[in-house]
Formats: sequence, C-alpha cells, structure tokens
Amino acid sequence: MTGKRTLMAAACLLALPMTGHAEPAPAAPATASAPGVVIDARTERVLLDACAFLRSAERFAVDVAVTYDDVLKSGKKVQYHRENSIVLERPNRLRVDGESDKGSRSVFYDGKRLTVYRPDRALYAAFDAPATVDATLDAIEARGVTMPLDDLLRAHPCAGLAEHLKTASHAGRHYLDGDWYHHLLLETDAVDVQLWVAEGDEPVIRQVVITYRDAPGQPQFSAALTGWNFRPVIEPGTFAFTPPAGAKQVEFRGADAAKGGGK
Repeated sequence: MTGKRTLMAAACLLALPMTGHAEPAPAAPATASAPGVVIDARTERVLLDACAFLRSAERFAVDVAVTYDDVLKSGKKVQYHRENSIVLERPNRLRVDGESDKGSRSVFYDGKRLTVYRPDRALYAAFDAPATVDATLDAIEARGVTMPLDDLLRAHPCAGLAEHLKTASHAGRHYLDGDWYHHLLLETDAVDVQLWVAEGDEPVIRQVVITYRDAPGQPQFSAALTGWNFRPVIEPGTFAFTPPAGAKQVEFRGADAAKGGGK
C-alpha cells in the first residue's frame, strides 16, 4: 500500500463519516483494531459506527472539495485544489465528475466498462471492467489513474486501516461550518489524520486532513465532504458513457500494453 493510499485507508476507514479530553485507552477488541493499536473507547465507538453506516449504504452521492500540497525542490509548498461530485450505487455503478488545476475529468463505470473522459480535451480512454466497484478501482489504479477517496467507495471502507493504524484518540466535539462534530486524531505508520465525523443517525465524515509526517516538508491533504445524500435520484444513463461527436479514444498512459496502456 502506497503512502497516499495508506492515508486514505486511514482516513476513509473513517470515511464514513465526527468532547472533551481523550479517555483512557482500554484494550480494543480484535474485531475493531489490530493488536498493539492504542485507541480510546469513544474513538473506537465513533469509528465503528461510521464504518458500519457507510458500509451499509446501497447508494450515495457526495461532493468533495480537496486541497493538497506539492513540495518543490526549493522546499516551498504549492497548494492545489480540485472538486469532485461522486455518485455510487453498489455493487457495480460509479460516476465521478471533477474540476481541478489540471482540467476537467469524468469517470463512468456501469458494471461492464470503465471510461475516463476529458471533456476539455475531447479525449477518453476505456476498458472492459470487472463486475464490482472494488475490483474496478484496483484495475483503474493499475492503469495509472488516481481516484478521489477511493477507500470511501469500497465495500469495506475500513479494511485498510488495521495494518497501519498505531493510535487513535478523541480530540473533542468541535465546531465546523455551522455544526458540531467528533474530532478524531489518528496516527498511522507514515501519516497523521484528523477526522471530523457527524453525530446522530448518519455518522458521515465531514472533513479529513492528512499530514504526510515523514515526507519532505510534511505536505497536507484535506477534503471537505458536503451534500451527503443516501437517497439520490439517479437519472438513467448516469453511469454509462456515450462518446460525444468528435471525441477521440486514446490509451491509458500509466499502464503496460496488457492493461491498455500506451501513449
């Protein structure tokens, strides 16, 4: 698992989802965390509720505003921004529309085929995809395409956490954009993660901040997740891609020839 993927596994395991000082850390049950992980009781409860809630969702839509640092050779940081709208219908439908400093990009997955479309360049790349979102996320990653918050999209959003989580604590019940959230502090092998998780019947993640602790300059990744909708109205054709007139099909640049790679 790469450093970035580890972060998001940690963050999105919580991806579901946010008083006072951290409680003493009792031994966590094996079903909740790996041996040797130090996690206080309140944090464990919030994480378990959040993970179970997101895992149980048959479909959802969410908007994600991301900022991330690029550390230059000079040591200076440049911060970039991207915005994504995500619609997921388990087990095999996904649509992601995004705008960023690198332009527009849409991803379509209808259970049979995955297409990455760049409308600003009138280019698209596609391949025959596996039968589940999880397997398709692995396949697109092998082709050099980075998906936003891909752990959040998987059938078991918390699965990647146990291998890397070292500590987890409850920083308090903190205010964010007009409401109060559980504020969680997580430490993995390589990163520090802050999570804001909603209270109530829908314990969704509202914000995540990841610090790459061991990377030069300690760059950060942050994501604000808004507009969670677990009963979205999904229009016919949402997940299928029909090439517009004039669009040109190209190969994936980040994969070998056997996986559809090329130029």
